[in-house]
Amino acid sequence: MTFQDGLQDLVDKPVVYSKYIHGSIFHLLFAANGGEVELVCNGCQWIILGNAGEVLLHDEAVLSNEVLSDVFTSLRLRSHEVLSASLSLHFDGAIFHGFTTEAYHLALHDGVVLGSAEWLKQADAARDSFMLFNPGEDAVGYEFSNYFDLNSAPWRARYLFAREEL
Repeated sequence: MTFQDGLQDLVDKPVVYSKYIHGSIFHLLFAANGGEVELVCNGCQWIILGNAGEVLLHDEAVLSNEVLSDVFTSLRLRSHEVLSASLSLHFDGAIFHGFTTEAYHLALHDGVVLGSAEWLKQADAARDSFMLFNPGEDAVGYEFSNYFDLNSAPWRARYLFAREEL
């Protein structure tokens, strides 16, 4: 199973629980495949927008299980878009955009350039920005292969403004 196949299996499934880990890292648990499928957001930048385009949450907000659950619990994944520099998850009332800019990546990974020989020497789990854990199957991950150009995002100003409010 590929990461994209795993996401496709989650379409129309509800989020039953959200779990905050650390920094911008969190888990979403979906009721699917006879159990709970866990989607891990593992150290990237992200923003969650409501249907009207308002910022619901972002990677630098004060996070907790409760804050994440207030946004995600009971929402159903409706579609997804997996690109080389971003991942978008479209839920009933929210859109999650995950990405990594060059500056963020270099700061988070001690100057190791995305796609470099040094980067590729790291374990998959260290490189993956997202992982899926499906009961009875091997975990699958997704690694960005390009940096995201934040200037190209229609929600750029809202993301930057939300981060400045902290």
